[in-house]
Amino acid sequence: MKISIVHRYLEKRLNEHNYPSHHKWAYDAVVKHSAWKAQLLTTSKFKIPQKLEFFLNKTVFRGSPGSQVELSSLKAAKNADLIYSISGPLALAHLYPKKLLSLVFTAPPLRSGIKLAHRAYQPYNLRSNAGFLCLTPKAEEYYSRFAPSKFIPWCVDLELFDGAPPEKLTEKPFFLATGKTYRDYETLVKAAKKVATEIRIIGPSTQKPENLPSNVNWIDTSSNPPDQAIDYPTLREWYAQCTAVCIPLSGDSDDTCGYTNILEAMAMRKPVLMTRSGCLHINPETDGFGIHINPRDAQGWVHAMNLLQKDQEKVLDMGNRGRKIVEQNFNIERFEKDVLQFIETILKKS
Repeated sequence: MKISIVHRYLEKRLNEHNYPSHHKWAYDAVVKHSAWKAQLLTTSKFKIPQKLEFFLNKTVFRGSPGSQVELSSLKAAKNADLIYSISGPLALAHLYPKKLLSLVFTAPPLRSGIKLAHRAYQPYNLRSNAGFLCLTPKAEEYYSRFAPSKFIPWCVDLELFDGAPPEKLTEKPFFLATGKTYRDYETLVKAAKKVATEIRIIGPSTQKPENLPSNVNWIDTSSNPPDQAIDYPTLREWYAQCTAVCIPLSGDSDDTCGYTNILEAMAMRKPVLMTRSGCLHINPETDGFGIHINPRDAQGWVHAMNLLQKDQEKVLDMGNRGRKIVEQNFNIERFEKDVLQFIETILKKS
């Protein structure tokens, strides 16, 4: 059995020191498994003229990971028994039916306003998939109507994000916010004007509000991928130093944004302050490791930050609860085991 793995960002970061293992999406376990031969596709080697690539990505491959991924996968499918697409559904799935296993977070994206404009998510393509590895229960509910689907909760690198105290204490406390996808930094900045503490925000310049107050420290990051502003050891240290992690979101009830931040914050024993939003199966408030704030509620952010600044015992309790949850339910070994079992099931059906 031969498996080709598609993940356009992983091929750039695979040999990078301190790259978080949860962003490998079980790559190591799939490659090392003795029941098959697996390799990562080098999609960047599939050269396409720039103008043609732009045209294809806006038309044939709209809503997919792009022409390099699509055409590399199509070529690999001739010799592979399975394409494990960490990059998500592909627009050409119908050309190699039942050979594609796609990782998905949510139902088809709707923000373009035209659902069918996302060719990779059209029913005939979805029905051509061999299966869907689903990161949320809602995703499993949707994609199971097209192909075998399994909800497999994600994981976090518990060695890099080790939950240990910071190597160096800061002179003043601060709250940390990081992320690029559908963040509501406008509301968080409004709240910052009413709290007596520093807020560090790592975000794209396109989302940077005007007239930042003096207590907001904005660090620009690239739009894609989102982790080039500071290195991971520094990010780990900032997690360890901060009072809590803020995840201000747009309030979309079908969104999974913030998943990475939640797990990393929990692993670092930090409370999670998060907009009441998303379709994740973990909940900061009901699970006891954080506080929910209503969408666009600046005063809610003020209340939550002030509460934690005054109650260090609550900060420690929430942080310890979060660490315990990820150790039990979101460790990499469990995720890799679940992914391997699902791949084995898909291969037996193919």
